Amino acid sequence: MEIVKRLYDAWAGNELPGPIEILDTEIEYVNPDGAVEPGVRRGLAAFTAAIESVLEGWASWNMEPEQFRTVEDHVAVVIRYQATARTSGISINGRESALVTIRDGRIVRYEWFHGAEDALKAVGLEE
Repeated sequence: MEIVKRLYDAWAGNELPGPIEILDTEIEYVNPDGAVEPGVRRGLAAFTAAIESVLEGWASWNMEPEQFRTVEDHVAVVIRYQATARTSGISINGRESALVTIRDGRIVRYEWFHGAEDALKAVGLEE
């Protein structure tokens, strides 16, 4: 769980893609169905590009993890976010979740979900 907290702390400080020492070079970034660019990206360069792509349309994007739940090598994270669109200035608030997989002290997979409870359900937990 501490590794995942380090990732979110780095992102809160605008450190992208995050601390390199905790990111596996073959990391997978997974966008859900219904995302602007659904599917899996592999490798640190693709992970970095995916994160930067998300931020391109937003003047600000702030995430605050509300809950971390560990099941084996997975950490389910429930996130509250606030964002302001770059062009229109429209602000949005919401909740989503992510499932982070850790292996040998490194993040090997980051999968986010539209729903706040989806990551918890993916590992057999309920909110």
